[in-house]
Amino acid sequence: MLEIGTHAHPSPHQDALYILLFKNQVLIEQDHQFLVPFDHFQPDSSMRAIYCGQWNPQGNDQNPEKQDATNQDVFVCRFENRPRGFTEIDLRELLFMQDEANYLLLSRAHQLSTWDRDHQFCGRCGTPMNNKHTTEHTKICPKCNLRHYPRISPCIIVSVRNGEHLLLARGPHMPKDRFSNIAGFVEAGETLEQAVAREVREEVGIEVNNIRYVGSQPWSFPHQMMVGFFADYAGGEIFPAPGEIEEAAWWHIDSLPNIPSLVTISGQIITQHVAHIKNSAT
Repeated sequence: MLEIGTHAHPSPHQDALYILLFKNQVLIEQDHQFLVPFDHFQPDSSMRAIYCGQWNPQGNDQNPEKQDATNQDVFVCRFENRPRGFTEIDLRELLFMQDEANYLLLSRAHQLSTWDRDHQFCGRCGTPMNNKHTTEHTKICPKCNLRHYPRISPCIIVSVRNGEHLLLARGPHMPKDRFSNIAGFVEAGETLEQAVAREVREEVGIEVNNIRYVGSQPWSFPHQMMVGFFADYAGGEIFPAPGEIEEAAWWHIDSLPNIPSLVTISGQIITQHVAHIKNSAT
């Protein structure tokens, strides 16, 4: 597991582990190993290294002494030229292979690297920002003092129930045999619950109520925070929004189509909702 902490961020060093990015790909070694020791690659002058936290592969909260002994600093590095000896893999593909701890580590690393890449100049006055805060992930403009933190964009994702059926939909960029939940960005000045009702209405034309929070998950494409909900059908007919939804329908919980991996919050809330419906029926 990764400990973020509030201690001073170290500089890159030879005892740390590194996550290497090239363009929008992750660089891996054999067996899809993405945590790379310092002596396995050649740093270059254009490499941008960001501290992520301390990594404990044991994840043993019951034994702090052992945990301290195995903690290692982790940095994410973005290269302009691909170093030799590595294979490139898409971040989304690699994420789907991970357990929860590795998933969160990769998500954090990618989001921090994206923040560093996209905030090299102050958004208010245009001054270059070359220095980072010593204990926080923030850049402070040396001219106007505006703080630039990593961007986090809140999104809702909702599993809608109608009796023993769930609403599942497919967007234009999804595989034709895979269905998922309704999701979308939260608008300025909008509550999460309001965003749930609006997105369902806009994307499939129905109304929902009894909206309740289930869980959340960072989604690094490039900097979303997915906030998951259950909701109940309250009226209307399904009408997929042109350009947004290719197909949408009610599916019985015993005959669901191909759904997203359980690594994703989408797959998790579908599975949890099915279990909830079955438990409530007994």
